[in-house]
Amino acid sequence: MSLIKSKQRIADHGEVFTPAWMVEAMLDLVKEESERIDSRFLEPACGSGNFLVRVLKRKFTAVELKFGKSDFEKRQYALLALMCTYGVELLSDNITECRAYMLGAFAEYLNLSEGLGIIWLLPTSCLRISRMVTR
Repeated sequence: MSLIKSKQRIADHGEVFTPAWMVEAMLDLVKEESERIDSRFLEPACGSGNFLVRVLKRKFTAVELKFGKSDFEKRQYALLALMCTYGVELLSDNITECRAYMLGAFAEYLNLSEGLGIIWLLPTSCLRISRMVTR
């Protein structure tokens, strides 16, 4: 991924993306929290989700270590990890990308097939909040 989408977006919104190596280094500074399933993360300028997806993947590793033998618990705690990870973003294309990357990471972790869809796993309140934020 490029660190910029366009010079105009930098000028208009100050948008510059954080490279993966820097995301990892920053998350290592709060390693315990980034690996705790129920810790809450808020990314105030989430862009396309570089930080949020990495946090989710760390949480999924913790889920696997603690609950990997029980499919029910694995799904339950993976959903908890997702529900404890929040982002704020002004640009609608970034919101769409971030949402897709986060849900993609969730689906990949739980080995959900594309045809199945994962929207049924999300509580209605999450969907309402998601719609409000994007308006």
